[in-house]
Amino acid sequence: MKNKGYFITGTDTEIGKTFVTARLARYFNKHNQDIGVFKPLMSGTRRENPCSDAYILKSGAKVLDGLEEINPFQWDEALAPALAQKRAKTDYSLDDVLKKYNVLAQKHKGMLVEGAGGITVPYGDDFTVTDLACALNLPLIIVAPNKLGVINHIILTIEFAKNHDLTIAGIIFNGVKHKGVVEDTNLTLLKEMTDVPIIGELPWITTQINAELPLEKYLDINLLM
Repeated sequence: MKNKGYFITGTDTEIGKTFVTARLARYFNKHNQDIGVFKPLMSGTRRENPCSDAYILKSGAKVLDGLEEINPFQWDEALAPALAQKRAKTDYSLDDVLKKYNVLAQKHKGMLVEGAGGITVPYGDDFTVTDLACALNLPLIIVAPNKLGVINHIILTIEFAKNHDLTIAGIIFNGVKHKGVVEDTNLTLLKEMTDVPIIGELPWITTQINAELPLEKYLDINLLM
């Protein structure tokens, strides 16, 4: 892997960031990279639930780390982390998250970190996804659905990231069901509007996360390796 890791963000929630993170980690680990996965904050589903993001990351990436190491902070209500922790009357800081990250990162040669929602999501009263990404100093991978209107979301994410001096490794389109005029045009427009590489497009998958998926077929993996 070219860097010590990547920070996976997206243009929205529920667009497959966890799926992409798990798939990438699995690929890297299959190629002897020793990559850990970390989703510091999660709400809505207990980490022990097989449908939770933490569980999917662990099983998909095939790592031995405990669920509490992969996801140290969780809340039952499906709300933005800042609101979920406030309603649960819990408290944590950016330093608390970084300490958990550092403990896990010491066990691996590299890390993939999945942020919540998009890049501006509030993690707490005084820090956001952006603040964590800046503190970790990991290049961003932007995950997005290839659909009508996504160009605006991607460009806004790119500009916001650049304004905060974040490096962007590339864009991955996820969950592409079919290719039509909109999908093809999005790729062309993005290449004209930004110098951020398009790593590739992952198809809509209905199988289990543990099913094999040849990433080389869909992604320019050399941009990340």
